[in-house]
Amino acid sequence: MIRKLIIVAVLFICSYSFSQEGSVSPYSYYGTGDLRFKGTTENRSMGGISVYTDSIHLNLNNPASLGKLRLTTFSVGGNYSSVSLKTVDQKENASDFTFDYIALAIPLGNNLGMSFGLRPYTSVGYRIEALDDNSDPSRYNKYEGEGGINKVHFALGYEFLKNFSVGALANFNFGTITNKTVSYLDQIQYGSLVENKSEYSGFDFKFSLNYEKEIRKNLNLQSSIVYTPANKITSSNSRRVSTVSRNASGTEIPAFTDEIDLRGNGLNSTYLHLPESYSFGLGVGKKYTWFVGAEYEISKTSEFRNDFISTANGSYEDGERFSAGGFWVPDYDSFTSYWKRVTYRVGVHNARTGLMVNNVPVHDFGMSFGLGLPVRNFSNLNVGIEYGKRGSTYLGRIEENYLNVFISLSLNDKWFQKNLIR
Repeated sequence: MIRKLIIVAVLFICSYSFSQEGSVSPYSYYGTGDLRFKGTTENRSMGGISVYTDSIHLNLNNPASLGKLRLTTFSVGGNYSSVSLKTVDQKENASDFTFDYIALAIPLGNNLGMSFGLRPYTSVGYRIEALDDNSDPSRYNKYEGEGGINKVHFALGYEFLKNFSVGALANFNFGTITNKTVSYLDQIQYGSLVENKSEYSGFDFKFSLNYEKEIRKNLNLQSSIVYTPANKITSSNSRRVSTVSRNASGTEIPAFTDEIDLRGNGLNSTYLHLPESYSFGLGVGKKYTWFVGAEYEISKTSEFRNDFISTANGSYEDGERFSAGGFWVPDYDSFTSYWKRVTYRVGVHNARTGLMVNNVPVHDFGMSFGLGLPVRNFSNLNVGIEYGKRGSTYLGRIEENYLNVFISLSLNDKWFQKNLIR
């Protein structure tokens, strides 16, 4: 039955995830869009920390955690996002539902585990309109974007010494992003449409090291270091320029289209430069009962570069993120109360995203709460809520107040185990 569920989920998510925009944020206009994957539902409910590891939960941000895996784990997650967007004089609301990840992790023996899966990494989904009355004649501009980058990953984790685990994760990146700019001048029938399209492909990697130690009776220390080296992936680019007019419904109708030859200036094939990052995590807890931890991440976002497309009012600085959170299980083996076996999670994060709009840094602050609901044996239904704010209305920018509701199903079982008949 579990295997049938996995096949159905894989087919459904694969068919759906590549047709969705995945973002309703104007900030997805910059770079390669919104960063979609922020960890599993369990991680996000604890503020995004990935330092905590155990033998049954999947931790896609920390491949060294696979060294502790003892059960085969299948996990699939989705997210509903509601965003309130506002400027100094305007306010809009938007919402979207997306799938976050699908992954399978398998223990390969004592102290060794592997995982593979699929997840959307970034998403572009914006539509921005602007009227410039200061120019003569006045100009109307419309900016639209869609698409994103996805990752297929393969990871290994190994506990090579007592209390020490090491892990490595390889991602294959693929996806297409399309950006359109439409411009009209007042009292001129035809406008111009510039459509830039990039198809991305290439590998990137992640490495981690975990240390766990019982520092006193019923008190365990966990720590982690996660490092993502700088990398670059290939971008195959195309550009079309069209003369357009608008029909009664506001749709652009091309009157003439010209495919621009980008080979002359070397822009037909470029590189997307991905920055390096590293994080440090530390936490303490009692096994099966509670845990509290914190994590600090530094991202060299100033190294990000897209040789094909650049934005006039967007730039990058190094980013940083602080996360803290934990969980509590009142009584994990209670036979009398279901709610005593539930995992209660809470967390908070504060980030300097690395993106700068009009030379002003974009900050992100949020709080999260979650529940891990036992289903059967070691399987869980995980739900979480995250509320936060990104950006501000300062200097004509956009402030986002967001509410994310995320949910995942984690199925755990022993595979490849021989039954003994006596």
